[in-house]
Amino acid sequence: MAYKILFNNEEFHFHENDLPCLVHYREKQGGSQFTVTLVADLFLRGSKILFLTAYPMAKDNFVEQVKGEESKIAFITNESQFNTNAQVIILESGNEKLFLKAVEKLGDLHERVVLIKNMEVFSDAVFDACEKLQKSILSGDIDSCVAKKRISHKLYTTTITFSEPETSLPFKTPVLKTYVGYLKTATKEGFVQLEM
Repeated sequence: MAYKILFNNEEFHFHENDLPCLVHYREKQGGSQFTVTLVADLFLRGSKILFLTAYPMAKDNFVEQVKGEESKIAFITNESQFNTNAQVIILESGNEKLFLKAVEKLGDLHERVVLIKNMEVFSDAVFDACEKLQKSILSGDIDSCVAKKRISHKLYTTTITFSEPETSLPFKTPVLKTYVGYLKTATKEGFVQLEM
């Protein structure tokens, strides 16, 4: 079952109009788990998803949180499998070339929320592809990312930080407890965390 997202201690659901979204975190700060839960919540509320992560643990975590909905998930390891109408397309972990092919070939790409998790692992080509996408979630350590300058200059509808990045963002992150993030949009700001 998906964990609950809390915003200022109240249950909170993300919507597609909260995107694009940037989630910055370093290891062991809760941002990774938070990102997977955010995407699981969007999925359970009807969003179509394209999921690229560097490591398989995030896929396993997602599947665990959406237990009972596995029939709506397609695991894709090569482009011949793109002909699917699955609600969630999970690409082979770390397969950047497959992601670029998906961006090129998926007819419903603009209907999908596109998650790039562990963004620090991927090359500029991934960020080039994401720049045109309105419903994207970039998640990982911005300071270790090849495209950090470009990412920091983009306007995100929602930005969530689990620590103050060295890379300049349009606001300062307050001091945070572990596993608590700071969420900022044009109309709201506050603290997010998971209830597990």
